[in-house]
Amino acid sequence: MSPTGQYTQRFTRKYPGLFIILLDQSLSMNETIAGQKNSKAEVATTALNTIIHEMINFARFEETGDYVRKKYAYLSILGYNNTVYPLLYNTDAPTSIPYLAEHPAGFVRSVRKYEVSPGNFRTIQEKKPFWIEPKAYGNTQMALAFMRAKEIALDWLNSAAEPNQAERKKCFPPVIINITDAKHNGEGDHVGVSLQIQTHGTEQGNILIFNCHFTEQMTQPCIFPGDIKEVENLDSYGLATNMFQMSSIMPQILKDDATNLMPRGQQLHKTARCLVYNANPDILIKFLRWGTAQDIQTGR
Repeated sequence: MSPTGQYTQRFTRKYPGLFIILLDQSLSMNETIAGQKNSKAEVATTALNTIIHEMINFARFEETGDYVRKKYAYLSILGYNNTVYPLLYNTDAPTSIPYLAEHPAGFVRSVRKYEVSPGNFRTIQEKKPFWIEPKAYGNTQMALAFMRAKEIALDWLNSAAEPNQAERKKCFPPVIINITDAKHNGEGDHVGVSLQIQTHGTEQGNILIFNCHFTEQMTQPCIFPGDIKEVENLDSYGLATNMFQMSSIMPQILKDDATNLMPRGQQLHKTARCLVYNANPDILIKFLRWGTAQDIQTGR
């Protein structure tokens, strides 16, 4: 499905956006990443917490001698396995970035190494906030997750804007990001509901759906394919072709940054889809960073 609209409006306090992230927490996400000790669930959750932290940092700026965070975006995160459920504060209602900054679920200790001079490194201990914890059990109710994401997106689009905000119809359309190993074994038609979601949007364009297929093997990553033939032979179950059909065609405005994820020498196709298949942990976090940091205006 081709995107309709120009997608030119940046995310600002006046024109905020909405991100809905769907996280597969089914049993297959418990599989261990090749050559590592961590499971797919642990790696995906760590990447998601990192991106939330980065979104919060994007929102920080100085105003009248003090640092504040602008409400440039809202975030709703859903987990899915046998059911679909909220992963932020027991509600799937969109949460503002400043609220996320002030209410992490907890902190974990980590060690960071940095270079103080050529060849001279120093390590420091720090506390990093987290909002999501890993889970892995049950089936994969992907269609139900997209159905709930549709309800959240439409509720947000039809809701009254907050004071000093523009009408939702003038904002960048909602972005839905799905992180999964694509082993859909639940009820419903996940491809059909994804296509139906993309018929809704704002004056800026249709709702965008990004899919990141996460693998434990870390082989043959397929980044932003432009033709279904590129994914037909990636698995024997039709998973890759389903993910291709579910993913939005990339709007022109997102293509410049997308080239940074492409393998060296590989060109971005004019009908490239917002899809990465067989992502490794490094590609996963780059994909999330690309998907959530598009056109965020650093001004007011």
